[in-house]
Amino acid sequence: MEQGKNDVQKQMREHSKPLVLIVDSNIMSQFTTSMILQRLDYFVYPVKTAEEALTAISITSPHVVLAETALPQMSGLALLQRIKKDKGTKNIPVIIYTKEQDQSTRQVYLQAGCEGYLTYPADPNHLYETIQQATEVTPRHFVRLNTSLEVTIGKQGAADPAAARERVSALSVDGMYVSTVKPVPYGTILPFTLFLEDSPNGSIGLEGKVLYSYSYDGRVGAVKQPGMGIKFTNILPEDRMLIKNFIQKKLMEGIAVAI
Repeated sequence: MEQGKNDVQKQMREHSKPLVLIVDSNIMSQFTTSMILQRLDYFVYPVKTAEEALTAISITSPHVVLAETALPQMSGLALLQRIKKDKGTKNIPVIIYTKEQDQSTRQVYLQAGCEGYLTYPADPNHLYETIQQATEVTPRHFVRLNTSLEVTIGKQGAADPAAARERVSALSVDGMYVSTVKPVPYGTILPFTLFLEDSPNGSIGLEGKVLYSYSYDGRVGAVKQPGMGIKFTNILPEDRMLIKNFIQKKLMEGIAVAI
């Protein structure tokens, strides 16, 4: 048992991403949820029982607990009640993520203090938004996918030799992060050509506003990747849908949803 605790502590120290403790005795659905959340840039720690969850919570404080209702020995409801009654853990958000369809069950858990109740399998956007609302002061409303896509900054058109080619390292239906050593100031409106594999023409044209930017400061191991955060200001609805579908496909790539 002590070795198990030490292993958990080591993993917790090494991660720097928000920690989601997944409590689900079904290996297939646990794996599916874990893969999706890892692709959403969360650190996940999966366990099979409520008892294992309580051990993990005693070692570290997760950002959120994502729990099934049907668990061996101690139920999901008992786990929720234990977390909420303990003054040391009562502020940890608990989201119920279950195959249970009964609406009366939902009300029981909400009254017991859970911060969210989702029926499995939830759309990744809905799962992400629920976790964001439970854990963040300023929650994101759209999935932000870490990716690597080519983008042209400057004049519209893939063949324009005057356009600078950079990389998109994060993408949502609302904006993107463009990695570049030459970020421009806040408020600048720029045209972009985003190269998206699912687009009929292989790319989409749009405009975006610079919301923030980071320049390389010469320090070794600098945390911020040089570049700029872009909010889309002019994009066709069909192109926004292409981005949404691309993100959904990448999140679910190679994952068979267990129902």
